[in-house]
Amino acid sequence: MADSEIKKSLESFAHKIKNHVHATAINLEVLKAKLEKQGVEKSTLKYLDLVSTEVQKINAIAQKYVGFWELSEAARKKKI
Repeated sequence: MADSEIKKSLESFAHKIKNHVHATAINLEVLKAKLEKQGVEKSTLKYLDLVSTEVQKINAIAQKYVGFWELSEAARKKKI
């Protein structure tokens, strides 16, 4: 598989993940706002913040894959 094909596949993969990650992040915010209005304790809401942080990490990992293939071939070999 040529580098351009790999890059295109990784970009597609990252894009698909970002769509789900973004939808998850939005729904977590909505859920947190609704729970806050219902008076749920902040100590309980912190778990939503932890999930949100992990979702952001998933997005960052996907972006790193794309970024890796944007490097030149020589630079990729140095990183490996």
